[in-house]
Amino acid sequence: MIRYAAHYVYLPDYGFLKQHVVEMLDGHVIALFPLTSEIENTEWQPGVIVLTASEHEVDASLFRVKTLLEEVPSDVKDKLSQWIPILLFPFDFTGMKPVAGTQHIRLR
Repeated sequence: MIRYAAHYVYLPDYGFLKQHVVEMLDGHVIALFPLTSEIENTEWQPGVIVLTASEHEVDASLFRVKTLLEEVPSDVKDKLSQWIPILLFPFDFTGMKPVAGTQHIRLR
């Protein structure tokens, strides 16, 4: 099991979760929760982790919803294993969108 933490996790069509952890097992997302303290097997990632259904959907137009969420939506929790975590770095935290040269790295 491995955990990735980031300043923000982005859920397309929902918005951003601030300082959250994506927990994975065998390449699949199994949990998503707030980062409240230091946790073993957690790698801090710069930028934003996007949870998406397809690696090919990640572009600037994906970031039309800029809501800052208080908690993980319940219907997102029900579909965690279907999401693909993509790290975007560098990222424009002022405009909350990727910049020219943003790398897309699939987390495994």
